[in-house]
Amino acid sequence: MVFYSTVTEQFTYFSQQLGETEWGGKSVLDFGGNIGNILRDPNSTIDEERYWCLDVAKASIQSGRRLYPRARWLLYNRYSFFFNPYGVSDLPLPRMEQTFDYILAFSVFTNTTKSDMTKLVSQLEGILSEGGTLAFTFIDPNHLSCQDYFPGNNFQWRLDLEVERGNLSANEIPVFIERTKDASWFILVNGNDLYVEREDIQPYAPALQKSCYAFHTESYMRKLFPHAIILPPANDEMQHCCVIRK
Repeated sequence: MVFYSTVTEQFTYFSQQLGETEWGGKSVLDFGGNIGNILRDPNSTIDEERYWCLDVAKASIQSGRRLYPRARWLLYNRYSFFFNPYGVSDLPLPRMEQTFDYILAFSVFTNTTKSDMTKLVSQLEGILSEGGTLAFTFIDPNHLSCQDYFPGNNFQWRLDLEVERGNLSANEIPVFIERTKDASWFILVNGNDLYVEREDIQPYAPALQKSCYAFHTESYMRKLFPHAIILPPANDEMQHCCVIRK
């Protein structure tokens, strides 16, 4: 199944988090950038010819290249639950000819295992320019992101949505809440398969890989990345931002 992101305010999100709105002349790597929606943000100041997108979905890369032919588009054939189930596990980043002033990952590590996240963050740090910034998002299950229209936390919101989609029964929600109440991190697979502080996901056939949502508390992310700045959600998003500057 081909997935095309519909989020078009990614530049606004990251510019608010980083406090920097003028990105002209800066090299940008959009890690997991899908079809390059960050360029579609009307507030974007990214130069198309200095924009690089790295994604695991071939169809997304092809579509992005048609939309923005002056940008650089690279297919990254790394295994990803649902997004690239036939990919190569632990595939290193492809070699690129340059380093980057900004490396961004919006809602990428919200869909991976913890070990994948830590490995990839380390590799991405290695291709930052001197003075460059890596910024990526994560979801704190305990944060109240939607208080204007939803009283529960981020995990409760996800569970309610899985009930609406028919993946989970309503009477399972209290069980899932209880199992995760003291957890630093966990993964919800296919809406009903929960892994609490473990990532030994059962071997689903590619056709059965529907979704993989990773949750990390803010305090745990501070422990994982002690050199980072952790920022609360911005621009009406539910995702925190982890910022690492070189």
